[in-house]
Amino acid sequence: MKKLPVLLLLLCCACVDIPTEGGPAAVTTLPVESPYQGLDPGYKTEETAHFSVKAYSSTSAALYAGLCEENYTRIMQDLGLYSFVPARPYNVVIYKDAAEFHTKTGQPEWSGGAAYGNALLLFEGEAIKATIGHEMTHLVFNEFMGLSQSAALRWLNEGAAVYEESRSNQASAVFYDDRVRNAVAPNPIPFSQMVNLAPQSESQRNVDRWYAQVGSVAGFMIRQGGSFSFSIFLGKLRDGAAVDKALEDTYGGLWKKMADLEKAWKLEVQR
Repeated sequence: MKKLPVLLLLLCCACVDIPTEGGPAAVTTLPVESPYQGLDPGYKTEETAHFSVKAYSSTSAALYAGLCEENYTRIMQDLGLYSFVPARPYNVVIYKDAAEFHTKTGQPEWSGGAAYGNALLLFEGEAIKATIGHEMTHLVFNEFMGLSQSAALRWLNEGAAVYEESRSNQASAVFYDDRVRNAVAPNPIPFSQMVNLAPQSESQRNVDRWYAQVGSVAGFMIRQGGSFSFSIFLGKLRDGAAVDKALEDTYGGLWKKMADLEKAWKLEVQR
């Protein structure tokens, strides 16, 4: 099911258009207190080390449980969170189609999925793999960062999610690579604006550009600095360090402040 390229951004939570064939499909984040209706009686549950997945068939539950674990393992390795253990298993609900999802969650017609507390609410369709890759990153990032996470770190939260989404789904990788090449590299958003940009108030073209750029920056940090250093960087931010201070303490040999990171990243994307 093709979705309109619409974004809904909520404070302290993250969401993004998930590219599918023909265009992005949006994912939203539900407030922790919002109720939603579960699956109809007869659903099956697959339990794994980190997930409890509910779907209408044992085959689907097992399939998506495996996909969730695959994404989880890659995300933890990429972000360097080897020793981090979530407080409890994540819940994943797979509705049979978009109609059931929209009816039972109350989400708008363009929504392709939703994060609710420690749960992912999804529906079977062409965008589900990309949605899992993206939203799984938010669940892990949000829990690891805890209450210390602020709106000022939205760029990093979304950047990590876009990077992991692209790693999990070829269509997403093509979508964002194209945006970086054709929209970001010729005219990068200054980092001073990137970290403060409110995408919901911008044109769709600039929103796509912002997401592509933060994904590129996060990926650059992970590739150039390594996963272990990235986890140290996140830990320092979680403990209250300013971004420049966290960069200097973690990547002193590479970047001492955001301006250094910006310069190095631009050299890569514009070469």
